[in-house]
Amino acid sequence: MRYPVVVHNIEFAGYGAIAPDLPHCHCHGETLEGALQKMAETIVERLDELEAAGDPPPQAGELDLLRKNPAFAGGVWAIIDIEQNALSPKS
Repeated sequence: MRYPVVVHNIEFAGYGAIAPDLPHCHCHGETLEGALQKMAETIVERLDELEAAGDPPPQAGELDLLRKNPAFAGGVWAIIDIEQNALSPKS
């Protein structure tokens, strides 16, 4: 699964990242690389939560449409690729 992520440089505070397709999926990192690594971990955690609740993983949105959202203006976009086997096994 490949999820678009938008990262904003927060002046004097590092970087904030959001995965728009996953509700409540955001994080912070001191560096861009750190924010992207933390975002990958946060996406896996969120997908595990959805799976545990019996909800299917949301489909990734189209990057071109997401870029048009004014809430994400000024951000840098990345794609986080999560392998299916990275998710926790079902109990």
